[in-house]
Amino acid sequence: MKHILALCAATALASPAFAEQPVTINFTAEIDGKAFSCTETYDNLGSTDASVKGTDYRMFVSAPALIRTDGTLQPIALEQDGKWQVDDIALLDFEDGTAGCNGTGNPDMNTSLRGTVPEGEYQGLAFNIAVPFEKNHGDPTLAPAPLNATGMFWNWRGGYRFVRIDMVPTDKAENGPKGWFLHLGSTLCKAASKTEAPSACANPNNLSVTFAEFDPASNVVVIDPAPVVADADLRINAADTSPGCMSFPGDADCVTVMEKLGMPYEDIPAGPQQLVSVR
Repeated sequence: MKHILALCAATALASPAFAEQPVTINFTAEIDGKAFSCTETYDNLGSTDASVKGTDYRMFVSAPALIRTDGTLQPIALEQDGKWQVDDIALLDFEDGTAGCNGTGNPDMNTSLRGTVPEGEYQGLAFNIAVPFEKNHGDPTLAPAPLNATGMFWNWRGGYRFVRIDMVPTDKAENGPKGWFLHLGSTLCKAASKTEAPSACANPNNLSVTFAEFDPASNVVVIDPAPVVADADLRINAADTSPGCMSFPGDADCVTVMEKLGMPYEDIPAGPQQLVSVR
């Protein structure tokens, strides 16, 4: 049976016909079903049952919408809080800057989207894990928060990291990587240099997520990279490539990963995305 979210005014007389109703979408970050913490160690990950510590865990979400009972989308008007949400973009931050996260993180955290929708009946949720192209390739030092998070930015040509989940193997192979990083962002972007905005990106790598059934009052969006890296060896790194998989072509560490993010990779077609689920 579908979960129907009815957002109604207390009485017809107490509110206008198209009253806006508050809505909060809660997210939780996990690694292999275990709540993310900068102090935890996570065992039995990837193809060689590696043990890792998390050192960063952030992602951008954009264009959030509730799905009406007739199947149409109702965009969520995000609260413009001057810190985590601007326009239809939000930064989710699950690290608190302690322990292994003190190199790139900070104490502030954000684990929800907050906004309003017109009163009505809703049954599902849709959003993108991405920064829209027109806002993805500017100067982050001049951008409003949260787009001023330089730790989530590659360069003008590449734009933002839409997903940044950094893991460090504690049992790495001899001469293994200092870290195994899962970064999703746009690649093969055409620009004369890294400091110029591109005209287009051959691989936008925008991840669209839709849940036909979702009730903000009882459901939570779960982020978990364990299924995505299930066939990757987190204890080693392909020679002459960035640590882990950062979405770029020609990286052997991405071969089993990108398809599980719902992205085609070289000659490998996209599979169902396995990063995000609902509980």
